[in-house]
This record gives sequence, C-alpha cells and structure tokens, in this order.
Amino acid sequence: MEPRLQEIIDHHEIRKVLALYCHACDRTDAALMTSIYVAEGSYDDHGIVKGPGPHYAREITALIKNTTQAISHTLGQSLIQVEGTEARAETFFLAFMTAEGEDGTPRLSQLAGRFVDRLERVGDGWKIKHRIAVHDLSITHRIEDDFLASNQLVRGSRLADDPGVALLGLAHAVP
Repeated sequence: MEPRLQEIIDHHEIRKVLALYCHACDRTDAALMTSIYVAEGSYDDHGIVKGPGPHYAREITALIKNTTQAISHTLGQSLIQVEGTEARAETFFLAFMTAEGEDGTPRLSQLAGRFVDRLERVGDGWKIKHRIAVHDLSITHRIEDDFLASNQLVRGSRLADDPGVALLGLAHAVP
C-alpha cells in the first residue's frame, strides 16, 4: 500500500482506539477498556491507579463507578508518529466528573491533560502498550444550581440502555 495512505489509515485506527478508551471509561465498561490494551506487557499510569492494562481497566472502572455520578471525556488534537508496527501519540483531553464532596455537596471537577501513549499494531489494529495520563490543570466547583437538569434531554446512563451504547452495539457488561 502507498505509505501515505497507510499513514492515514493508521492515524484513523489509533484515534478509534483513543475514542473507545474514553467511551469505556465514561460508561465504566471494564471489558471494553481491557480490549484496547496489548494483552501481555501493557501498562497504564493514571496516578492513583497504575498497573498492567487489564488490571488498570478493572480498577479504574470500579473506582469511577463507586465514586462518581457521571464522567465525560472529550478528546482534542493528537500528534501521532507511526514507525512500522509501533506508534507514539500525545492526545489532549478534557474530563468532567460529578461526585459528592466530603460534606455531601455535589461537585464538578474538570481536568485538562494529555494521554501519552506507546501503541503496537496487533493483527490488523492498534492497541495501547504503555500510557501515562498527564495532568496539565484542574479545578473543582461546588454545584449550586444546574439549570439544565430539567431541560427534558435524554439522560446518559452507565447501563446498556444508554442511547449511544444501544445505537453503536458496543459491548457493555456493567450490571
């Protein structure tokens, strides 16, 4: 295949892996998150949770499920370099989380950071081999009022009946 066309395909496939990670994180789907890591020898460092990819996936999704009401990631630009069956990527992200503070007051935390990844081509796709989540800035606010809470939009869910999960047919094993 012409090298530039292969580069475009590789970049597209890597961005799909990054998006699947965010979807799995936001929906607390450990099985889907596990599938984006190289099975043997992968590692993820997200500060409070670190470890081999499959272990990390189980631990972080359980932590998110048990400590937050909602989480949402938005991906920004990615700088991707592909060399044969290996790739390096730096991808900017924003993450928003709602949780109760120690005093029971609802809080919104915002995190801007970067995923710094080494990836491997496995079969005909890409998987994360090593990831470091970099914290660039964050802020937490008390939620005093949520004027959009009653706007009649369909509410997102971590369950299999979430509209995005249902539409895309993504595996979703959250009880």
